Amino acid sequence: MSTLSTTYSTPAHDAPRAPFLLDAGIVLTVFVLVGFSLVMVYSTTGIVAQEKLGDTLYFVKRQAVAAVIGILAMFLFSRINIQSLQKISPYLFFACIALLAVTLIPGVGHRAGGAQRWINLGLVRFQPGELVKVMFIVFIAGFWARHETRLSEFSQGIVKPFFLVAVVAGLLLVQPDFGSAAVISLVTLGMALATGVRLRYIACGAVLLALCMGTLVFLSPYRMQRIMSFLSPFSDVSGRGYQLIQSLIAVGTGQLTGVGLGDSQQKLFFLPAAHTDFIFAVVSEELGFIGGVVLLASFLVLLWRGLLISSRLAENTFQFSLAVGLTLLIVAPALLNIGVVTGLLPTKGMVLPLVGYGGSSLVTCLMAVGMLLALKRHHQEHA
Repeated sequence: MSTLSTTYSTPAHDAPRAPFLLDAGIVLTVFVLVGFSLVMVYSTTGIVAQEKLGDTLYFVKRQAVAAVIGILAMFLFSRINIQSLQKISPYLFFACIALLAVTLIPGVGHRAGGAQRWINLGLVRFQPGELVKVMFIVFIAGFWARHETRLSEFSQGIVKPFFLVAVVAGLLLVQPDFGSAAVISLVTLGMALATGVRLRYIACGAVLLALCMGTLVFLSPYRMQRIMSFLSPFSDVSGRGYQLIQSLIAVGTGQLTGVGLGDSQQKLFFLPAAHTDFIFAVVSEELGFIGGVVLLASFLVLLWRGLLISSRLAENTFQFSLAVGLTLLIVAPALLNIGVVTGLLPTKGMVLPLVGYGGSSLVTCLMAVGMLLALKRHHQEHA
């Protein structure tokens, strides 16, 4: 009788829940975005793929495979043991270095589009930089947890973390992958702010980051060209301003409700990277201002749900900073990408997370979502 009484007195929230039911807001939004990705990848690549490869479904099939792998990764990582993750976090920094170094090995690293960012695995090519971003966020969350009593110190709060960021960012820049280096740096700044590092230290870090990025831009002719095309795209319509102008034409053509799904003209050999970096422009052209706002709102939902999860973990530095970092890692690149497409930010190669074509990006984003769900599950189980 006592056993029966104990059983029925157990609070409902202590019962284990299926991983995908942990946060319906996040899971539903992610599944909608992944499904929408398949639709838009087909819309942006169907004609081009038929013309160049003889298969209208070439890119969609590859994206669908990545989606299946990513959803499986999301499920598996939603069951990960958070305490074990914290224990291995110190070693992830060395794993990041090793993965990025492998891309530079002749015969193993694959070069495309002027960048050596991929590892050739035979049937598929994998971009380690995407996985490194997730691993580094886990590492830096562990770093702050191990030094939480000294976060008020300049050395532990900002100097050491940003030295570690600089090492990883430096390897990314060698590839070169300026976008990933910028994302890691910005997300780390956001985590520092959330974790409680003093504002003046964060300001110093932000100024240093801005100076480093400015120097890299100044010393690189092609980056300087991108800045100039951002400032004055119509001064070189057929040259450095071409991509941004075509993007703005696509966004403007869509007006309020769009020209109709599948009816974009800019994707027909006019807009470069229409299925990856500039897929938001095609969304805006085909679905209009309303479609663009709905897509933007989807990422804001993920931001809201992710920060809500992190707010419940405020008493644990590792879990709290990790939740903040994972949320920013998904949402920040989306906001940066939309800023680039609409001409608010300088052009930089960066796939729209969960939507743009790119298997490595999709899988690692879904992995990050799985970790967020694992953090919520861990909180519920120990509440």
